[in-house]
Amino acid sequence: MNNYIVFAILALIIILVFNYKKIELFIDFIEEQVAIDFKKRTNLDWHTLNRLSAPKSFIWGLLFKSPVLYFDDDYLYITKSSNPVIKYPISTIIELRKTNVMINDVRVWKIIIDDAGKRMVYKFRVYRNFNNFLEKVSENPNAIVDERYVWKIFE
Repeated sequence: MNNYIVFAILALIIILVFNYKKIELFIDFIEEQVAIDFKKRTNLDWHTLNRLSAPKSFIWGLLFKSPVLYFDDDYLYITKSSNPVIKYPISTIIELRKTNVMINDVRVWKIIIDDAGKRMVYKFRVYRNFNNFLEKVSENPNAIVDERYVWKIFE
């Protein structure tokens, strides 16, 4: 019985090795389709944006449609599947603070935006481009920005 399982796994590995180029082309095709769909839905170029909010888990994403945050050099973009894209200049961010909430060992941060006297608050879990975003927001002298790390070691 164990020999059959080992043989099946070995056969699967051999098939994958011989077809890695086709698998790579298929993955590239899927990524390009995602970029095209994103462009149709938001009129933004997916390749030039940096994702700010962490992806939701599969079940959580099906149950709750929370916004996804992106940024570039000048703007913060907030997208939701059925709504149009909301675009804020990074200079309108007045606060970027960490909350006490952690989900799956990832800190939840809060952005407060001053939109013509109206305060908009968004909460998100950080993703890999967060340090770049902290630097961008810190360039605004009027913004209150928390440090990501306490003593440069703890989040």
